[in-house]
Amino acid sequence: MQAPEGEPLAAVLRRAGIVALGVSPRDGTPRGAFCFMGSCQECRVLIDGTLAYACRATVRRDMKVTAYVAS
Repeated sequence: MQAPEGEPLAAVLRRAGIVALGVSPRDGTPRGAFCFMGSCQECRVLIDGTLAYACRATVRRDMKVTAYVAS
């Protein structure tokens, strides 16, 4: 997927129609960006293998984003 560098990752994903970023460890329901400021912790993803918030992360070249599943 292509996006301008520096744009918030959560915004890019939502614009692309990707709203489920992970699943709840309790009941398996999808989780995604909710507050868009890092308070709710619902948009946790793995960026290059490191846990991060999609709403606070900015797009950079060749980043690898995967869903985060808490255990």
